[in-house]
Amino acid sequence: MTAAVHTEFASPVSLLRAWQERPDKAPLREFLVLGFTTDLPFLEAVAVPVARALGARVAILGDAGHALHEAVDVRQAGRGYLHGVASCHGAFHPKLALLLGDDACRVAIGSGNPTQSGWGTNDELWTVVATDGSASHPLLADLADWLEELPDAVAMTPWWTEHLRHIAGLLTELHCEAPAFDAEGTDVRLVHNLHRPLLDQLPVGPVDELRLYAPFVDPSGEMLRLLRDRLSPADVTLGLQRRWSSYDAKGVRRAFAGHPAARVRELAETRMRHGKLIEWRTGDRWHALTGSPNLTRAALARAVGDAPPGTTDGPARNCELAVLASGTTPLLPDEGPATPVPELTGSTTAGRTGAGTPPALVLLGVRADGPALEVVLGRRPEGLEVSVELSSDSGAPGSWATIGHVRADRHTDVFPLAATAPGAAVRATCRLADGTYVESAVAFVYSADRCAPRGATDTVPRLSGSYAVDDLFGDPAAARRFEQDIARLRELVVTDAAGRSAPAAGVPPTVADCRRTLGAELTEVALGPLAMDLPQLLQAPAAQRWQISEYLSVDDEEEGVEAGFDTGAEAEDAPAVLPDGARAYSRKWMSRLARRLASEAEAADKAAADVAGKCRQGPASDEVPDARPRPWSLPTTLLVAALHLQLLAAGAWDENDYSWRAVTADLLRALTAIAAPDRRAAEEDLPGEQEERLDAVIAVHMSLLGLHGEIEGPQADPVAATAWRMSRTAVARAQPDRAADLYLQTSRRGAPVATKADVEALGKRARAVPDPVVEAHRALAVVNLSATYEAGVWELAGEFSNPQAACAKAVTVLASLPDGLWPGPVLARARGQGTRVPCFMAWHRPVLVRQRGATWTSFRVPAPATPSATFQSGAPRPAAQGAQARRDLGPLLTAADLDPLQLFLHLNGSLSQQVVG
Repeated sequence: MTAAVHTEFASPVSLLRAWQERPDKAPLREFLVLGFTTDLPFLEAVAVPVARALGARVAILGDAGHALHEAVDVRQAGRGYLHGVASCHGAFHPKLALLLGDDACRVAIGSGNPTQSGWGTNDELWTVVATDGSASHPLLADLADWLEELPDAVAMTPWWTEHLRHIAGLLTELHCEAPAFDAEGTDVRLVHNLHRPLLDQLPVGPVDELRLYAPFVDPSGEMLRLLRDRLSPADVTLGLQRRWSSYDAKGVRRAFAGHPAARVRELAETRMRHGKLIEWRTGDRWHALTGSPNLTRAALARAVGDAPPGTTDGPARNCELAVLASGTTPLLPDEGPATPVPELTGSTTAGRTGAGTPPALVLLGVRADGPALEVVLGRRPEGLEVSVELSSDSGAPGSWATIGHVRADRHTDVFPLAATAPGAAVRATCRLADGTYVESAVAFVYSADRCAPRGATDTVPRLSGSYAVDDLFGDPAAARRFEQDIARLRELVVTDAAGRSAPAAGVPPTVADCRRTLGAELTEVALGPLAMDLPQLLQAPAAQRWQISEYLSVDDEEEGVEAGFDTGAEAEDAPAVLPDGARAYSRKWMSRLARRLASEAEAADKAAADVAGKCRQGPASDEVPDARPRPWSLPTTLLVAALHLQLLAAGAWDENDYSWRAVTADLLRALTAIAAPDRRAAEEDLPGEQEERLDAVIAVHMSLLGLHGEIEGPQADPVAATAWRMSRTAVARAQPDRAADLYLQTSRRGAPVATKADVEALGKRARAVPDPVVEAHRALAVVNLSATYEAGVWELAGEFSNPQAACAKAVTVLASLPDGLWPGPVLARARGQGTRVPCFMAWHRPVLVRQRGATWTSFRVPAPATPSATFQSGAPRPAAQGAQARRDLGPLLTAADLDPLQLFLHLNGSLSQQVVG
């Protein structure tokens, strides 16, 4: 099927949403966006995550001088999608959105820029061509030709040239292999001005009626006169919005002087009409030109190819893209007062200069090329050296450092720079001969691997064989193979034969990816309702040139024999109830997997703390932290967690054996490590439905712990209380229906299972219980203290003449929160005036450990005394000093579930930052 709809309001966001709802669940391979002004934070919020979740590579190209965003607000450019700019002798002005799948395509060509206004609030005009079932449309072939030629007409990076021509090839292949078809809808064809002005591609009149509208009208009226001369209309209507349109009444009157039937229609001002329109009627048939061109000479009367090469001399020549349609319906509204052109007055051109003056310095892009950065300049001052600067903090002021210089006779250069993170902000600067300082717009370091399309069948790792749940519970050999396999797949990351990361590392896998990787049955175990409506996919074999990332594991080959059951039993003979011989072995391998999940989540946290500490201390070397250890991927973690619940229901643990609680707590640690937004990189945001599944699985596990131990208050079980602190936020968000497949029936007496009612009750409790951190802030405010909670430590704001007294007051207040909101140890730190020597205290009655400078001291503060009263005017007799005092801190950190190394890095890193700052 192929169809063209000429006037449909189809923001590209709506096209993405429609693709999400396709019954065939077909993946999206390419999502290409071209525009004049771009707003990357807006696109990262509404379009990029949707397209990436569908499997697409995302590419966004805009004009070199018209970005609406600040660099510090951009999070995913270069590492989640390809961003770039184009530069020409005028404005780079096309508006295009292309969605390309395996056998379907959506093309939207119109007037809306990729901004909140252009894709949301403005009144825009779009032409949408839709093809399905490997069909095509002549416009796709024209678009392929335009994309192929575009890099020769406007300046862009070599990798953007390669990408556009790759897409051109895909469109050409789709068109050439398409079966014969009858296009439905309006007769449309693509027109552009790479070689010929758009004006020359309009028919020669006379026509019966001409209607015009654009937000920018040539102030001189010259373009209107050229249109009048070419089309020779008997009747003319120019639409204007007094508030929004840019026009000059003198120019309009000059253009239509002497015309007997020329009028101006004032259009409604309810929202900005940003659509561009030239429509005419011959007899009863209407025709229209819509797309990007305004009613200016730069847009309609000049070709891009006419610009003198290598110079900015001469009039502006925009790069425009439009659709010429026949058999349309009138698009300019007939409503609104009409005024004869000779009576038009006023001007709104002051301060509205359209594209404005082109930037003197253009940075087209920056690419990570091994241990180096490839920098490509567009327009640049002649005869002057250009500096290239890298930001250490996402483009924040004061974070820029020069990494090299591009000689006066060059537009490209390569700078050796180890481990530059994808997405890092880069800019070019130059001091002109007159002393003026100029800088380019910020570019973001592009990584082809990180931005590649996801889910291609030759880049998805797989388990070494297919597994059924009964296999894992009844066959120790299968369980052992699965344990090794799932460890290798813990991040769903692939490497090629050379060991390089495969495309889209760090991006959450789609449900289709998971089915290819884990198989149909295990995907349904992991994702539950999310996987139920996914159609069966062909299980193509993995290509030999891809290898699963190596992961070393040690297994006891004799464990199956020692467990006491037949390792050669066929899976289909495994009983529904877990056999006695399998129970011990199942407990063992599940405990190992859960401990591995938890330990790697802890390792990721420690590594992150280590990096944070080094960053606080300042750069000690040229190394730039890039990759960090990560918890296991969401699908693999969910799979192990769901298998654990099935083992519990099948009776793997005896009725009076509560060792399963430690396994559940380990899984909760791993699950909450993924759920915590502050533990994920910006490009790793989970799709909404996967995040909902994660919250629901956390709630089920927490419900099990809550049913077998108090989770808060003085009688709280330590394991359950620690898990509750980690998971309470996720439990409060959880939607019980997202875990409908995990409310299991028991196979043995006393087997622990959770019901939907249990999860609902716990969620209600999570939402009703006050947030301890919020309540702590309120309690501190009452005693005129404010603080931030970092790495388990309350950092008091400001400087104190008596930091010891301030610290003692804080720990006393926090430990006294009502209803046991903070039952464990309290850690706080305050800075002193002048010397900036902080005081740190850890308090859990009766032990109080203090650090002042390099001196550690421990005290005993028995009831009813409090630290605040004890340290108000001095200090009591110490119980221990030095090494023994530091040893006294250990039990407090254990009770608070804090890692000593992480605390050490935080205390010393923050101190270094204070001294340097």
